[in-house]
Parts: sequence; structure tokens; C-alpha cells
Amino acid sequence: MTTLEPETELRCPACDALLDPGASFHGADRLHRTRGQFEVRCCDACGTGVTVPLATPAELAAYYPSGYGPYDDSLGVVTGAISRAIRWWQGRRALASAPLHALDGRSVGRAVDIGCGRGDLAGLLVQRGWQVTGIDPSEDACRAARRRGVDARQGTLGEVDLESGAYDAAIFRHSLEHSADPSGDLATVVRALRPGGLVLVTVPNFGCWQRRRFGDCWYHLDLPRHRIHLTGRGLRAVLSRAGAEIESLTTSTSTVGLPATIQYRLAGRCLFPSGLALRVASGLCVLFLPAAWILDRAQGGGDQLHAVARRPVRPPFTCGHRAQPSGG
Repeated sequence: MTTLEPETELRCPACDALLDPGASFHGADRLHRTRGQFEVRCCDACGTGVTVPLATPAELAAYYPSGYGPYDDSLGVVTGAISRAIRWWQGRRALASAPLHALDGRSVGRAVDIGCGRGDLAGLLVQRGWQVTGIDPSEDACRAARRRGVDARQGTLGEVDLESGAYDAAIFRHSLEHSADPSGDLATVVRALRPGGLVLVTVPNFGCWQRRRFGDCWYHLDLPRHRIHLTGRGLRAVLSRAGAEIESLTTSTSTVGLPATIQYRLAGRCLFPSGLALRVASGLCVLFLPAAWILDRAQGGGDQLHAVARRPVRPPFTCGHRAQPSGG
């Protein structure tokens, strides 16, 4: 892949500031070993990073191997059972944590899960009584999700029709960073929500100390598959541009982030890139979680960024007259 020439203008997809070509760094694909170096250009205004040039949908699809974890559902009986147990535990943990815990206490309804993969998370919501529409570019992943009771639709948000004002919640769990137009994608789902419906977003925290300390060895950078790298300011800006009202913005510590980053620094690559080995290694990373949590708290925040936002509730429409300003 080639990079943009220094004089090429590029605007931040979060805050629309002009990106400085001098504020950039290069990195490699340490997970799946795609050949070449990739550039990340950073925004001076909000800190957001952009992988340039932005990969086309066809190029992006080529960066995912056939055994890519969220799509692969073809393991044997024993290994498949172990893998499903790990994924079940991860899904239950996700539902109990930010930002998905915002669904607690709400009546079940309709949800849309953007980047649903095999339907691991969406399937758990279906078990709780939700009607879930899943969107994913992989038809194989959509078939697996349908077996879990998910209305899985193959494609991207730009290709799949969503009913306007029909959903109670929209979920971007580690999917918004793959978008070339995050504000446009968020605006699409905001229109699909009922007034007051929730937008629940989890992305890697590009502003965290791990990224600053380890640079291109940071696990969550995931070049070239992650096209947008959001900070807290960037996520706040992109949600506001999409017309969502932000309720909370928090961070958390992922189980895999710090140990995988250290692996990248020491070995230069992922030693367990796919299959059961990846899932078991990811599960064992929980042993490092207490130390990672302490370091994150000391350094100002974790490597995952979460937002809870909602579609604004419009004031009641009054027919026949306009409200008059009060005197005084």
C-alpha cells in the first residue's frame, strides 16, 4: 500500500480539522502480516488518527483471512465447545460492562448490532428477549448469526436498509474504527432509532498511555484494518456531528490489550493469530488484568473507550401556534 503524498489534504473524520501531514507515524500489520507499511496521520485538534490512504471496501476485505476470529465458526467438536464457552463468557462480561450495561432495566425491544460477526453478542441479546438486526459484510458470519436467531443482513451500513425510527438501541462494539465515515454511519443509526433510543459505542482508546508508550506496537492499532483511531475528544465530536446526545464517556481496561502489546514489542508479531489458540491465549490474558488495571488508573484511563448516547427526544409538536417568549 502507498501513502498519501505530503501535500494531499485530508480532514479529520471526527472534528473536520485539516490534518497535518507532518503529524504522522508508520506501522506494520503485526496480527496477520499483511505486507507493507501503513501510515497513521493524527489530528492536532482532537487527537484522532486516520489510516491513509483509506482502504476501499474490497481492499479492506482482503486484509481479513478466511479464519478471521469473529467470522470463523468451523472448529471441531471439542475445540468448538471450548471456543463457544470462552465466547459465551466474553459476551456475558460485555453485557455487564460499559456501555452495554446501559440496557439494564430497560424494556426489551429492537436493537441493531453493527459488525455483528457470528452473532455472539447479538445471540445473547436474543436469549434475553430482544429482536436483533445484525449487519456484517461477511455472508458466512451472517449465516452463523442467523442460526442464533439474529436477523443478520449482509453488507455495510451504506448498503443495508434500516427502518427509520424503529430501533431502541444501536450497538457499535469494536466496529466503528473500521468505518471510513464514522459520523455518517452514526447519523444513519441515529435516524433508525426511536426518539430516546440508545447508541452504545466501544472503540480502542487512541489517547491511552499504552498507545503513547508503545506506538505502532500497540495491539489495538490493528493496521490496516482499523481505518479510524478515536480519542475521547474525537468520539465526542463524531457523536455530536451525527446528532446524538452524549450521556457518558468512559474508559476500561481490556484483558488482551497490554499483554498482546508487550508480545508485539518483544516478538514483533502475534504468536497466536487465529483459531482456538488465539481464543485460549486471549482467555489467559485475564491473569494480567489486575496489573493492567492498576497501570491504566495511574496513567489516566484504559485502552477501551465507551460512549452512551441517545437520539434526542423532540419536544411535543403544537399545532396552530408558536410558543411565545415569556415576558420579564
